[in-house]
Amino acid sequence: MTDTTPTDTTPTEKPAGPSLRINGKLLLSLSFLAAMSVVAGIIAWYSFDYVSKSTELIAHQSLPEIETAMQLAQKSAEISSSAPDLMANLSLDDHKNSVSDLNRRAFELSALMEKSRELYGSTENVENLLKIEQQLVKSLDTLKSAVEAKLSKREARNAATDQLSRLHEAFLLKMEPMIDDAVFDFVMQGEWLSAKSNVYTTDLVENSTRKVSEFLEFGDRIDDLEGVLSEVILASDLDSFGPLQTRYNTLETEIEENVANWAAQAGQPAFVELAQDILDFGRGLDNIFILKEQELWQTPPGQSTTLSPRLVQKGNLLRLAHESFHTVYSQAVVDVVENLETRFQDEARQSGAELGKLILDGANNLHILLSLRAEGNLVASILGEMSNVPDVANIEPFADRFEASEARIRDMLAGLATDDMQNITLSLLALGSGDNNLFDIHRAELDSSGRAAVALRESRALSDSLQTEVAKLVAGARERGGIAESNSEQVIELGKYLLVLVAIASLSTALLVMFLYIRPRIIRPLENITDAMTQLAAGDTGVKIPWRERNDEVGDMANALAVFRDTAIEIQESNHREIEEGRRRLINAIENISEGFSLYDSNDKLVVCNSVYRDLFFPKKIIETEIGKSFEDIMRRAATQGLVQDAWEREDEWLRERLKNHRKRLSTEMQRRADDRWILINERKTEDGSTVAVYSDITQIKQQEQAISEQSRALERLSNQLAKYLSPQVYASIFEGRNRGDITSRRKKLTVFFSDIVGFTEITERMEAEDLTRILNQYLTEMSEIALVHGATIDKFVGDAIVIFFGDPESKGVKQDAIACVRMALAMRERLAELNDVWFDIGLERPLQCRMGINTGYCTVGNFGSSERMDYTAIGNGVNLASRLESTANTGEIQISHETYVNVKDVILCGKREEITVKGFRFPVNTYAALQELDHVPETLDVIQEENENLKLDINLKEMSPADRRKTEALLQKVLSRISTEAQEAPTDPDAKDD
Repeated sequence: MTDTTPTDTTPTEKPAGPSLRINGKLLLSLSFLAAMSVVAGIIAWYSFDYVSKSTELIAHQSLPEIETAMQLAQKSAEISSSAPDLMANLSLDDHKNSVSDLNRRAFELSALMEKSRELYGSTENVENLLKIEQQLVKSLDTLKSAVEAKLSKREARNAATDQLSRLHEAFLLKMEPMIDDAVFDFVMQGEWLSAKSNVYTTDLVENSTRKVSEFLEFGDRIDDLEGVLSEVILASDLDSFGPLQTRYNTLETEIEENVANWAAQAGQPAFVELAQDILDFGRGLDNIFILKEQELWQTPPGQSTTLSPRLVQKGNLLRLAHESFHTVYSQAVVDVVENLETRFQDEARQSGAELGKLILDGANNLHILLSLRAEGNLVASILGEMSNVPDVANIEPFADRFEASEARIRDMLAGLATDDMQNITLSLLALGSGDNNLFDIHRAELDSSGRAAVALRESRALSDSLQTEVAKLVAGARERGGIAESNSEQVIELGKYLLVLVAIASLSTALLVMFLYIRPRIIRPLENITDAMTQLAAGDTGVKIPWRERNDEVGDMANALAVFRDTAIEIQESNHREIEEGRRRLINAIENISEGFSLYDSNDKLVVCNSVYRDLFFPKKIIETEIGKSFEDIMRRAATQGLVQDAWEREDEWLRERLKNHRKRLSTEMQRRADDRWILINERKTEDGSTVAVYSDITQIKQQEQAISEQSRALERLSNQLAKYLSPQVYASIFEGRNRGDITSRRKKLTVFFSDIVGFTEITERMEAEDLTRILNQYLTEMSEIALVHGATIDKFVGDAIVIFFGDPESKGVKQDAIACVRMALAMRERLAELNDVWFDIGLERPLQCRMGINTGYCTVGNFGSSERMDYTAIGNGVNLASRLESTANTGEIQISHETYVNVKDVILCGKREEITVKGFRFPVNTYAALQELDHVPETLDVIQEENENLKLDINLKEMSPADRRKTEALLQKVLSRISTEAQEAPTDPDAKDD
């Protein structure tokens, strides 16, 4: 007998009209059987009826319960995933949209809860679900209100910070002009006081200097007069009388003119009468000229003259008159100088008091303004930083700092009369201390954020609890379905055994019925349906349900089982669609990011990646990445195809390094591609051992870095070249920001140095240009190095001339600057002597000689020029005088002014020089020659200098001619003779002590 099993799973149309059920068929076919056959039919009917009811129970109760539970789980998951979106909202509009979506899902969850109550009844599990659902809705309401409050406060904080920026900018715009005005007033008042003091001092110096000069010139004329009369007394012939008489007449005229000028002024010096007495020795009836002429006429030719007693007496009287004159004359000169000093001290005290008051007032006002600006900047900084702190506990330190700054600012505002400034400053302070200030706003924002975070955690916990309860519902429904299935199987198995027993007992009568009807039409379909049911219970929703075309109990059972299978398939397909939808969204999200993305599983196989990742590794589509390939295989292909520049000619080594970094827990590396692109690779290991990697194209960043590096190197080269045109101090002040390139200047006391090569024009004519250039460059280089060692500021080179000054932009004090300048000049002179020996060997016939001039005085120093081209230099009379000293110095000499001499005399040996009259200066200038440092002075000197209360001796033997030496010797002998004579004539004092 052939057993045919239908394979079509689609339900077939049942025959129309009435048909006999299995019981009727068995009754007709087995009416002739014995009672055992009837019992066997009843048993079979009972088994099949129980299986049908179990199937209907699974199809109409368990599956809807499972479906509802799955929907509850899905909605719970949606709410759980939507709640964090509220925390990510950046505006109230976004928040409203998120709240609307969340309310909709909460409503759907509530509807499912009601449906669950209808399906499951009021069980403990359902009541727990309802209770959790109510708590979840309440928690979400708390979360929504907290997030809404946080966003509201955030908008208020943003508005306040915007207002803070505007007020801070207005505060600075108002403050800068006030500070500039205060500085300008302070400088202008100082300049006015300085000009006023300079005018008075100049007048005082001019008048006093003129008077002292007149006194000194008058004293020199009297000395010359005394010398002429002494030469007349000692004359040995009449030939010298004419010139001596002429000199006497000239001196007499000049002296009388001085006397007449003093007589016309308010008061005549006390020494004028004594000068008249000296003049009387050369005029009158018995003057020295007449007496000496008579004596010479009386002396016979060929005999030496002998002074007559009368001439000896006249000579002694002349000497006494000259000494008396000098006694009174010296005191008069001292009185004039002391009067000048007293007036100078009075003027200095008055000017110092006025300048001190100016500095105190101006500096105090400027200090208030600068402090107010600094405190205003601090307040703005405090409020700005505070508005970004993430923790409420961190706000209090900012509040304390703000209160301290606020108190200081209010104290400063009390001294300012500008209403606009006060209003702006108070408005700035109100942002931190007024109603609804930034501190309160940010505290409220952080409190709302904290409440939202707590509500979010609570909602997550409730959602987890809801998932747990839903899982219990699903487990219960599945358990009931499993029990029904198990009971069905047991009933079927029992029916089989009973039927076998009955069949054995009634084999003789039922064998024909069994093989012709029961086995092919009842037993085999039941087995097929049972197998299908077993496979369906095992989870195989693709199983085919046979015998659905029958219009009896077997067909009903098959159709019921098919309904159960279709429902399970629908639920599975729904779950698959949701999973696939989630996967599709994830893939779209990964695909739409600008960086490359890849995920390798714990076995290092590629799970997912986006097109950017594929384009980064295989831009020419040489190799297509495939899901499931290993990381090592993909990297090896990229290296062997030459797509990674770092792997060229070292594929294996590069691959080992790449795999080593790839296997780290966290790694970051840069990779250079063959097309000169740079890729930044960030890889992280997940908890299950998978590897998530993000690949960013940083080519533009690397190109910008290279451009910046090249620009930095260009700027460095430019700055090194620029440093050669500037003094190191000026270069440092510019590149450190202390010199901003403004056209500004200031008055400072500087020590200015000038030097040039003597006869440079002649040297240029005698030498070739190339040799001259080499020698001049070496000379300027050596001198510059010496200047920099001594801390000088090199102003400029003018051909062979060098201009240097000390005292700006850095100063060690006026005295130390002057000493450093003179030491520098001595070092330059010494080095030039050494260089001459070197240059002589390369063809320089005559050694180079230079002269130098140094002056210490007030100058104007700073930036001069236009906004497009300026020079850092010094100008003024102090600079001009240094230039004049250099031009009047002797070859190889270092000529310094009196003020420089005063500052260096304790360290440098100097020689007194004659006064010089220079262009631009109305009075003669005292000059000195710097010789060498006192520490290096030998015992035998060419220069002798001594000075005490009654003696001033300054002799330069090196520069004396033989005639000057003889005159000096005669003068010294005369002085020694005079001292010896007066010592012998002076009475002896036994109480006198030797000095």
